[in-house]
Amino acid sequence: MPDNSFATTYHLGQYQVEIDAKTKALNDQGFTTRFWQKDATLWTQDAEAQKSIRTYMDWLTTPDVMAGNVAEIQQFVQDAKQDGFQHAVVMGMGGSSMAPIVFERCFRRGAAALPLSILDTTDPGTIAQLEASLSLRETLFMVSSKSGTTAEPLAFNDYFFAKLKALKGDKAGENFVACTDPGSHMVDQAKKEGFRYTFENFAGVGGRFSALTYFGLVPAALHGVDVGALLAGAQAMMRACGSQGAVADNPGLALGTALGVLAQQGRDKLTLITPESLSSLGLWLEQLFAESTGKQGKGILPVAGEPLGRPDEYGHDRVFVYVGYENETDQANQDKLTALEAAGHPVISIRLKEPLDLGREFYRWEIAVAVVGIVLQINPFDQPDVQAAKTATDKLMKEVTEKGKLPSAGQPTATQAGISYYAEVAGSDAAGVLKAFFAQAAPGNFVTLQAYLHETDKLNQQLADFRQLVQDKLRLATTSGYGPRFLHSTGQYHKGGPNTGLFVQFTADHPQDLPLPGRTYTFGTFENAQAQGDLQALRDKGRRAIHIHLGPDPEQSMGTVLAALKQALG
Repeated sequence: MPDNSFATTYHLGQYQVEIDAKTKALNDQGFTTRFWQKDATLWTQDAEAQKSIRTYMDWLTTPDVMAGNVAEIQQFVQDAKQDGFQHAVVMGMGGSSMAPIVFERCFRRGAAALPLSILDTTDPGTIAQLEASLSLRETLFMVSSKSGTTAEPLAFNDYFFAKLKALKGDKAGENFVACTDPGSHMVDQAKKEGFRYTFENFAGVGGRFSALTYFGLVPAALHGVDVGALLAGAQAMMRACGSQGAVADNPGLALGTALGVLAQQGRDKLTLITPESLSSLGLWLEQLFAESTGKQGKGILPVAGEPLGRPDEYGHDRVFVYVGYENETDQANQDKLTALEAAGHPVISIRLKEPLDLGREFYRWEIAVAVVGIVLQINPFDQPDVQAAKTATDKLMKEVTEKGKLPSAGQPTATQAGISYYAEVAGSDAAGVLKAFFAQAAPGNFVTLQAYLHETDKLNQQLADFRQLVQDKLRLATTSGYGPRFLHSTGQYHKGGPNTGLFVQFTADHPQDLPLPGRTYTFGTFENAQAQGDLQALRDKGRRAIHIHLGPDPEQSMGTVLAALKQALG
């Protein structure tokens, strides 16, 4: 089934009839008019939930609203360059950092733009590496937090503000800009510390729907992206999705209905395939879908970064979505997708002409996930289980403040080659523990790797090797993320979605730790507390989880873990 207006093709096989019926039913119920009027009864009959839904639907009009703010953003960037800044750092988490990562990685940096870095981890090695790469006096720091109280951006700000204070004294604020909601704590802090600018966003836009607001567009403009053209694509998608009245073919409705009905039929693993040039899109889609749909024991699991295999390597829990460029053949993936179609797996293909088309795609996918919420009858705009890990972490940090250290993680189930394995299964050695842990897996389950580690190319490859082993031997969907980044994205699905996950958490020592100004603990302790708190939240929800502490050399230790995994899986 083609959608020629936006280069989209659907191969849905046996599911097409039911998807068409659902689309017709929604249109017969006045979907377009009700959706644009923010009629919350589309999603739920609960009055309190309806109020929440209406509160967070201002993202619908952000392309039009932000088109009027392009000149402001461009002037800000121009002024920053004229004032001598040579680098820009976005400091945020979740919705404040995912879209900037996509812009930085998917677009070539403009000739007159600033090099852009995104900091969204409390890992001290990563922060130290970033700091060493910067000339602090010539670096612009953008502190992004919707609430103004997000712990990680506040910590990043305190750390780098102290560094600039030592260099520039009372003029340190010249190097800082805030992006936050009106009236937030950060507005007051920015005024107090003399920030050069504060972008006040829109309270009615949730973080994962903020790519086309100041949170995404200011970093994009700093990187040299034509944000006006980006928004023009989003406005075209708005109209195609019915912003100006009923439409014959609604791209957002088509995509959302297909994914929602497929999820109801057990095809609840949205497997994203892209060429390398678009691979970072998976980070953004992970948050959008996991946090929007993973609740009430339901949800769609976004699977990104997993190599595409043969049809016989998959069960009946997948839908494959390809996003690529029209002028990029990507033949290896195309051949495999053709084989998957022939084997009866649903495959959706979306083609872009250029990176600027991501503006329209951000918008299409936001509409789609809202439609998925209608199909699954859940509120796609809340995140009730994200708080669990935060609460557990806060409790641990209180103990750190009072006692000077984190509580013990308990006795490991097994220790081998300096690596400790903490599990709720038995085993006399590493391979035994891993074998018992993965023996719990069942068809339709998934495996998630949670790496509270300093990201390196070698670790990325080792995590990919771990995923490949699991996929080859167990035929399970696999996902992987660095902590604490994923706490603000897929963390909601991990605790609120179906209890079908097996979670493998990795931590390591922090030989290069960094103090946090005004606190009694370090970034390393903060990261450790986040890992421990997340593990506790998973186990409180009855999730199957194993914690592997890699010690002082995570790359060497991960090689040892992989050898034990090969033995465990046979």
